[in-house]
Parts: sequence; C-alpha cells; structure tokens
Amino acid sequence: MPQSALEAPVEAFQNVMDTNLYGVIRVTQTFMDLLRKSDEPRIVNVSSSGCSLTLHSDPSWIYFSHKAAVYTASKAAMNMYTINLAYELRDTPFKVNAVCPGFVATDFNNHRGTGTVEEGGKRIAKYAMTAQEGPTGKFISEEYNPESGETPW
Repeated sequence: MPQSALEAPVEAFQNVMDTNLYGVIRVTQTFMDLLRKSDEPRIVNVSSSGCSLTLHSDPSWIYFSHKAAVYTASKAAMNMYTINLAYELRDTPFKVNAVCPGFVATDFNNHRGTGTVEEGGKRIAKYAMTAQEGPTGKFISEEYNPESGETPW
C-alpha cells in the first residue's frame, strides 16, 4: 500500500481479482442450490467502505488520498456483482448485501486497524442473520454510517 494504478503489474490485478471477485462468484454459484433450500437465505459479501466509488471520488472524504488501485478495483467489481445478484434474487426470500467489517486490525493492514476481528465478525454475522424485512441490495458500513449502515456505492 499504496498501490499505483499506473505501476501495479497486471498480474497483481489478476491475482487479487481471482480472490476478491472470481472467488466470490465461485463460492456463490457453488452454494446456490443449498441456499435455495433455506427459508431465509442470506449472501453477505465482505467489502470495504474504502472501496466505495462515491467516497473515493469525493475530495472531502477523510480517506480520499489513500489509494490502493488493485484492492479497491477488485472490491468495487465485487460490489457490482452484489448489486446484480441482489437484483436477480429480488423476488425471492434471499437477502444479498455487501458489508464492511470496519477498519479491522489484521495482517493485511499491519494491524493498524482500529477495530478487532471479533467486532468485524459481528458486523458480518448480523447481516447473515438479518430478518426477512432486513435490507437487501445494500452496501453497509456501520463504521461509515453508524445510524443505518447504508453506504454509497
């Protein structure tokens, strides 16, 4: 970090897309038959408010200058997959959302995060267990928006 849009090798984009986009697609498609057997199927794709196109294009956003071209491109693509998936499943009991666990201290960020793995896990689990009247087709970051969690794509 940071990752330069001009200097990051294409192979880096391919590797990260393979995990953050194609991996999500593979897992989703593999488990669809099982999920369809559930009365309340849920799909929660783990994202990051730091991958919001809206926020990253806003010079007043606190993290505007923190660019990670490879990572953010992969998560933005996964967010679009989430939108399309939610749309395709809109007339079903499925709830499909992208959820940011928060700025969690992990190896990925050299433990600079402000939240714990447990806190991040609770945020993800909350939307995996959301009620039938719960949100779908949303990008949720309770760290960005503590009131509703809804975050601009």
